[in-house]
Amino acid sequence: MDIVQVDPRDSAAVQTLHRIYTEVGYADNPETFVAAPAEEIQEVLRAPTARFSFTAFLGFDDGAPVASGWSAFDIKDNPALAYLTPRVLPAHRRRGHGTQILEAMESHAAVHGRTLFQTFGVWVSAAGADGATAAPVRFAASRGWEHANTDARQRLELPAGRAAQDALLAQRAGRRKGYSTRAWAGPVPEELLADWAVLHAAVSADAPHGSLDAPAEAVDADVIRDDERILAQTGQLKVNAAAISAQGEVVAYASLRTRIGAAEPAFAQGTIVRRDHRGRGLGALVKVQALRLLEQTRPDIPAVITENALQNEPMLAINRALGWVPVLYSGDFQKRAG
Repeated sequence: MDIVQVDPRDSAAVQTLHRIYTEVGYADNPETFVAAPAEEIQEVLRAPTARFSFTAFLGFDDGAPVASGWSAFDIKDNPALAYLTPRVLPAHRRRGHGTQILEAMESHAAVHGRTLFQTFGVWVSAAGADGATAAPVRFAASRGWEHANTDARQRLELPAGRAAQDALLAQRAGRRKGYSTRAWAGPVPEELLADWAVLHAAVSADAPHGSLDAPAEAVDADVIRDDERILAQTGQLKVNAAAISAQGEVVAYASLRTRIGAAEPAFAQGTIVRRDHRGRGLGALVKVQALRLLEQTRPDIPAVITENALQNEPMLAINRALGWVPVLYSGDFQKRAG
């Protein structure tokens, strides 16, 4: 297989990269795959974001594109970390293409001083949480990668049940005196941005990661604005809800990413409650407010996809109560160079 680095100025190569990405996604997890638009892929390849620099590769067999590689270098929080994602079209698997594209990315990362590699894979629930018989887990193990964490990928069909939402919200209503909520579509309002950035950084710190070496994110409002810039430039929009304390602080939020004009599932970008405000049902509150605004403004969206670590029972319990159904397992894998 011949492997070449993608020139972000080459729109045809980017479209080929996106085609492999979407074909593999829909083949491997059709119920939960939500594709990033080709415009986003081209945009982030052209210039680094506030957190990552990206590189992509295409693999050709007899001149036909059969595999791709997606490489993201953390340039903000962990200069040793590289996220590496190999993809091989289903009809061309078990021929060594996955190994070749992964080795090419590992070499590229090592040359650029990266010593910690991470990736992910998905498998059907029938294979169990450890995925011992699943192809992604077996492939990772064969290449010397550690299976460090497992998430449950879940799907909520829309419209969601209002009765279930009301019942969940009623459970801790008496503990939420003095809190208010605010929901909107689009960028975070300037007056909420500083608190939002604190919570955004807390998502990586507070979420269970198993043995995965997950970097703690720095509090940085510029990261939020840069993410919003890319979404706006690539036809995407977030639906958000925040819980605000009596002191006017944002202490919880939920965020759902959508693609403008596309009747495809939304993807939950995160739900977080500040530690000193937990136990009041605020996580459920912001989830419900975001879902209701989504249904109000985008009745064409058929479902919402979310993902939670298996150790995160509080959030899994909220999701079950709201009607989310586990569909797949998603595993995180890591390897140290040398």
